[in-house]
Amino acid sequence: MYSWDERVQIIKVWIDENLENIPSLSELAKHIGYSYFYVTRKFHEIEGVSFRKYIVNRKIQQAAIDLYMTSERTIDIAIRYGYSSQEAFTRAFVKIYGISPADYRRIQKPNLSAEKIRLLNSVGFTKPIGGTDMKIYVKQMYDWNYYAYFAENVDERYWDYFKSDLWWQIGNSFTKSFDNVKDFEYCAENFTKYGETAIKQQLKIIPIPWEKALDVFITEISKLDVDWFIHGSVAMTLWGIDVAPKDINIIIANCFDFDKVRNHFNKYAIRPIERCNDWIMSGLGYIFMETTIGIAIQNKDIEPYDMSQLEKVDYNGHKIFIVNLDTLKQNNDYYGRPERVKLIEEKMKQTI
Repeated sequence: MYSWDERVQIIKVWIDENLENIPSLSELAKHIGYSYFYVTRKFHEIEGVSFRKYIVNRKIQQAAIDLYMTSERTIDIAIRYGYSSQEAFTRAFVKIYGISPADYRRIQKPNLSAEKIRLLNSVGFTKPIGGTDMKIYVKQMYDWNYYAYFAENVDERYWDYFKSDLWWQIGNSFTKSFDNVKDFEYCAENFTKYGETAIKQQLKIIPIPWEKALDVFITEISKLDVDWFIHGSVAMTLWGIDVAPKDINIIIANCFDFDKVRNHFNKYAIRPIERCNDWIMSGLGYIFMETTIGIAIQNKDIEPYDMSQLEKVDYNGHKIFIVNLDTLKQNNDYYGRPERVKLIEEKMKQTI
């Protein structure tokens, strides 16, 4: 007798074997002896996504492999996976990968003048990180100011992490590229040193020493005359909510402090600290100090930021600001984390 975890794996294999002509879930439900609604609910419960969304994702992932591995026309690939037009396929592709099929194909297959590459360094994960070994490394294109992080042989259970972080997928490997980034050598060197630890922490394979990391960060940020506060899971922890952080999220309150912050923390960067116009923040980057610390710079459209809206707490002899519970609740609700929303609501009741 199969468990529901095993049944869902059977369904996923069945999907992969029939991507070009998938029978309906009603047919499968009837075949395994359960109602359509029950199978749908169990699939969503175990996988975290609906049956329909899972199929769309798998079709687009396979289409990306076809774009990379073949020279077929995009419209032919689109039709193979059930799209009536290239425009509809492109919209679905952009929603998952963030770029068009044409741009994806171009980036994955650079022109001949850019194919000469230099492997800067590599590190390898060993078991039990998934069923196979995973290797991560950095490459540099000689003819472009172009670098890319690569993760090879990624176990499927970890795909969601890389996809949510906008790495591009090719089979069971992922890549994240950076073009024309000032001083990227810092990032390449730091990723080579700390990339394996950082990703293990992000995947929650190993715990993060967030308290030690925050102590180091406070020492460095204190050298700058800037306003800053803590967001995310570490803020929840400082509120006394029982969560397990996988990184630290720092927000710089004044957008005009971007250059000051970037120049100081650039040597710790594991991902570039860059401006990001037309986004909720005006700048974003990631550094590594015992763990990954995301640094976001507030957008000028909501300047000046009112620090009085924040909660001020004592931490190891320092007065630091953390985001309020209402904001934490709104953000976790937006990102679809009902279990965290519930914990925050319980804390809000306690503080009344």
